[in-house]
Amino acid sequence: MLGSGVRPTRCQHSGGCSRYSTATTMRGSSTTRGAAAEREAVVLVGDVHGQLAKLESLWTELEKELGTERFENRTLVVFLGDLVDRGPDTAGVLSFIAGIPERYPDMDVRVLCGNHDFAMGTFLGLIHIEGGDAPLGFHNGRRAEPPLWEDGTGAARHVGMHLHGRRWGAFCDDDGRGATNAFASHETFASYGVTPGDLNGLLAAMPPCHKRLLASLEFVVEVDEGVTDDEFPEVRRLIAVHAGLECDDVSVEQQLVALRARKVDRQWLEPLQGRSNCIGLPPPVLWDGVVG
Repeated sequence: MLGSGVRPTRCQHSGGCSRYSTATTMRGSSTTRGAAAEREAVVLVGDVHGQLAKLESLWTELEKELGTERFENRTLVVFLGDLVDRGPDTAGVLSFIAGIPERYPDMDVRVLCGNHDFAMGTFLGLIHIEGGDAPLGFHNGRRAEPPLWEDGTGAARHVGMHLHGRRWGAFCDDDGRGATNAFASHETFASYGVTPGDLNGLLAAMPPCHKRLLASLEFVVEVDEGVTDDEFPEVRRLIAVHAGLECDDVSVEQQLVALRARKVDRQWLEPLQGRSNCIGLPPPVLWDGVVG
């Protein structure tokens, strides 16, 4: 995800996590919620994908391992994205994460946007876009999938919707298994008791806190100071992106500027969706003391 010497933090399977210790003060990027705070651990939680029971189990184990006081007051928890779809209880997962600040007021929590969350958020109109909608007659050359979602209510809300929002809401049952698409978003609709593809029904069924959470997801989390790793002592900084920074002609800093601004101006956002062109996979330690 970064360059030579980076240790990647690509999202893991449901309930996956890893931990990096932090020395004395750890300061986040300009997108952090407040002043620098004393921290002793950074917990990275991989793709949850609607698996509430696994998330609750992981949470319990983390509290046991770190101790209640340390876990609640001196730990930064970073969710690495893909909270939604595939599993049976996306609604429960979003309630769990949205409720953390009330249950743990002193815990520092950051939540990254994954490609599934991005698709759901753009379907619902919760993520601002500057481009990336699907042109007339669009065909996805990457994979076979249902025709793009179209608004059947007459409101034409598909016009100007981001490509992946339309992919997320699209369904067909030609394979005999019911309504499916590449995201398995039918599980998310079902968790709210809504028919797949029903935009208005989903908006009506979602609590406001779920909408606020999806609207606030970050595209990058940076921890600029105090990060240490027992295995790789050179590590001093953490950069977390759902699908990694890219090894193309755009510099790391240019990518970070766009990610910090949550800039959406194209159909395919590789840091949220890319798989094959990430920097430095597999690592040891990134460039200039960065773990990414």
